Amino acid sequence: MKRWFAILALWSVAWAAPALTLYDQLAPTLDQVRSLQNSNPARALELLSKAEDDFRKGASELAPVLREGVQQSLADARQALARRSNTDLEARIQIIKAIMGKALYDNYFSALAAGNSADASRLLPKVLSASGLPNSLQAQAQTLAAANNLDGLRRLFERTYAQGITNALQRAQAQTSAVQAYLEATRAYALYLIVQDSPRAQGLTAKGFVDALGKLSSGNLNGFKTDVQALVTQAQNFLKAASAPQSQRRSNPTTTAQNPPAAGGVRLEAPRTPPAPREATPARAAAAQPAARPVVPATPKPAPAPRPVQAAAPTPTPTTDAYQQLLGDLRFLIKDNRKLERIADSLSGAGIYSIDDWKRALLEVRGRLLEAQAQAETGQSDTARRTLAQVNARYKTAVQPLVEALRPELAQRTSRVFALAENAVGLRTSDFTVLSGELLENGLALEGQSLGAFHDVQVWLLQTILGIPRAFLFILAGMLAFFPLYLLTLTFGGRNIYWRFLGLAFFFLLLPAMMEGLSYIGSILSDSRYGRLPFLGVLTNLSIQQNLVAQLFWGLTVFLVIIFATIGLRGIAAQFGLLQNQRTPLRRAQRPTVPTAAATAGTSAAKPNPGLTSETIVEWDEEF
Repeated sequence: MKRWFAILALWSVAWAAPALTLYDQLAPTLDQVRSLQNSNPARALELLSKAEDDFRKGASELAPVLREGVQQSLADARQALARRSNTDLEARIQIIKAIMGKALYDNYFSALAAGNSADASRLLPKVLSASGLPNSLQAQAQTLAAANNLDGLRRLFERTYAQGITNALQRAQAQTSAVQAYLEATRAYALYLIVQDSPRAQGLTAKGFVDALGKLSSGNLNGFKTDVQALVTQAQNFLKAASAPQSQRRSNPTTTAQNPPAAGGVRLEAPRTPPAPREATPARAAAAQPAARPVVPATPKPAPAPRPVQAAAPTPTPTTDAYQQLLGDLRFLIKDNRKLERIADSLSGAGIYSIDDWKRALLEVRGRLLEAQAQAETGQSDTARRTLAQVNARYKTAVQPLVEALRPELAQRTSRVFALAENAVGLRTSDFTVLSGELLENGLALEGQSLGAFHDVQVWLLQTILGIPRAFLFILAGMLAFFPLYLLTLTFGGRNIYWRFLGLAFFFLLLPAMMEGLSYIGSILSDSRYGRLPFLGVLTNLSIQQNLVAQLFWGLTVFLVIIFATIGLRGIAAQFGLLQNQRTPLRRAQRPTVPTAAATAGTSAAKPNPGLTSETIVEWDEEF
């Protein structure tokens, strides 16, 4: 039993390293993005892209649910930055830090349970930083940790979080500005994400926070305040439960309260979030982000909050024109009212408020796909794969809901082929051509049109051979190409120059296959999941499917094959006596005369045999 406990403890502590490293990478970068969003948006966007790349490189050992939550929030932050929405960006940053704070919080208690005080000491300041808690809490936490009072330490944190949630909600309730109320409510929601799996916080739910934010986004300030008051009551109950003396709770002991939860995870419900507001400014508000799908309680997933836009006026205007416009556009395509509302909620959650917005989102996805294609073309396979992951995430939130309602099999196929491409090795530019065609097929779904059966065949082939199967096929072909060349040299590698020309023709004919196989070897060895030799990524440029230079070189080899094969086959045909040497043309006499019998006989005798030429008067055994 002790052995299994030791193994479990080591596994739990192992999560600390990636979470701690990722937080150290993300937090300062996100702070820079926040400070540069107005003065230098281009630099801020560059830093945000760097944060996405750093996270994807180091998040492989993080809990999958947390990883997906951060990735989606980073993508939302990019959109907020592009829209110049300071409020939305600030909310995204709070959610990202809260998710990382959840991982750090769980790892901290796992390290204490395993007796690893060194890791716990390193994690504690980061937990406080990610949650925005006061540094004075560190001394109290260290005292309780030194006494091995984990339950008291957990209640200390829960009291602090419950007080922070209560204070933030009360500030949101007192605000007259929709923007400030939104930020305060988001602050409370972020704190709740860290401790929501506590049994003492059962009265609070993610749906309650998202519903309140949704009412604020739609301009329903009274409904927002009513919901916030209910949340304040539940937060106060949470605070009372966490502040109750331990003796009052011994009659009903809870295992979860005594032991740290499983590493990673935020348990959420899946509420339907309303659209974001349109306030006094002409800018359209981004929509409420739908919550995550229900997951296993041990590794739950955070749901992003609605995304507001900064208000020019202190009081929001209660209008729902954008949402009603979206419903009006969708009624021409979807007749089922329940499905219509569900699709409208999903699209508004991605900032889509009309069919034109949807088409622009589709163009945006296709543009990012071209970016991934350029990265793959230059041998940056890992970067291309990360860009594809962002493309896939944006497709699922902004494009897929509508396509799924019109052509569900197409939506599933597109999602599946993008997932395969995201994880495939040896991506080629021809793959992106098929993916771009698949996105165009999604766009044509609105008009009831299609690219036809040939595109369907291409997508099916791409799903069948993409990745390792295709790489193995071309590597095998490149290796087998040497065998006929060896046999040709072994059999006809003598003095006959024409067979040498044929050998060169065979070589240039098979050279593209060798280059293709070598390019896939480079793709595999340069991939961070396999060979981890990035300098070999240059070999991917040898692929005919990859760039124009390789295609033109293949065209040159075709001409060389034609030239060398013509020279060699003509020589061999002449040696077989199939070609005559017409060196002496037949001359006509100046005056026609009646030939005599003797002249005719002499001419017949002097005429050379048409089957014999100077090139055929050789010995076959000597040449072959």
